[in-house]
Amino acid sequence: MNTLPVKRVSKALLVSLFAVSAIALAPQAQGATGTKSLAAVLTAKSSFDMDSTNYDILTAAVLAVLKAKPASSVSVLTDGTVGLTAFIPNDKAFENLVTALTGATPATEEATFTAVAGLGIDTIEQVLLYHVVPGAAILSGDALKSNGASLVSALSGKSIKVSVVGTTITLGDYDTIAVDPKVILAQVDINKDNAQVAHGIDAVLLPVQLLKPGTKSLAAVLTAKSSFDSNSANYDIVTAAVLAVLKAKPNSAVKVLTDGKTAVTAFIPNDKAFMNLVTALTGKKPKSEAATFATVAGLGIPTVESILKFHVVPGAAIMSGDALKANGASLKTALSGKMIKVSVMGTVITLGDYNKKLKDPKVILAQVDINKGNLQIAHGIDAVLMPTK
Repeated sequence: MNTLPVKRVSKALLVSLFAVSAIALAPQAQGATGTKSLAAVLTAKSSFDMDSTNYDILTAAVLAVLKAKPASSVSVLTDGTVGLTAFIPNDKAFENLVTALTGATPATEEATFTAVAGLGIDTIEQVLLYHVVPGAAILSGDALKSNGASLVSALSGKSIKVSVVGTTITLGDYDTIAVDPKVILAQVDINKDNAQVAHGIDAVLLPVQLLKPGTKSLAAVLTAKSSFDSNSANYDIVTAAVLAVLKAKPNSAVKVLTDGKTAVTAFIPNDKAFMNLVTALTGKKPKSEAATFATVAGLGIPTVESILKFHVVPGAAIMSGDALKANGASLKTALSGKMIKVSVMGTVITLGDYNKKLKDPKVILAQVDINKGNLQIAHGIDAVLMPTK
């Protein structure tokens, strides 16, 4: 791929770029009488500055692509007679992307653009096209009613998934690690009353898996806070169980949770889940987390080890979005011969185990995708999965 050097674009070049004939991707938006292009709006202010809430880096990217590839489909942004909706990342969005890619925060907007340009013109072109939705302009009022919609972008074969909760509009892309962009409600309906309309977003939409997963282990996450307390919503008891097994059996398969280079999904019961288990086993409610763990440990290390392994699913991380689509699936666990059955009704994910006397665990939606961005992911559950009857 070609790497583009950072250069200031002259007014003469802008004029020549805007004269390029755009590919007619869609007819003029219904009800929109103006033909002012988004390129005209963006280039009205296109110099790098200290304001990360505007769109200087995006503008520089558009101009860079059109300079290198005048016939690019990105030139549709210069033709105000062609209806489209663009979701445009602000400068902070690009800065966050560069930070995620390089591990270092760029010092300036110009440095951010240099890093983006280093991805190559072809990549930048594809990313830009993925932010454009051809057709009649989608105004913010319509977007707020579009929960569940799939928008066909100008990048062949790629769509954008829309999720709306209240007044929060989230756009889903193809990178499972990067944060999904949200529409900035203070920056919607840019260029309204024209065929081309834009909405600001706080992250860059990615049409491919661009970010590489990290190698922080689930053990590192759990042991960051591992003391017993009075908060039954966290994971002190499962952490103590893992540490107990590894102390007694250092070579136990449970140690996979300490190896962040090995991909797994773990369903981790919160402290309340273990308290409920102990109550069911003994007929008495334990007085504390320490008392709960003492009873669990009393089952014996081999039993605790088996239970823990039954909560681990080896292989590529299963994110919550995928889990919600997994109704009827059977997940092969790290405990030989044992499977977890998945049932999904709406947004309720239930996990089936081998014990029919105790209630089946449900995934806690407020505690999903723990350790996101890494190879090892966990989801909180409200009961303990039991591998035996």
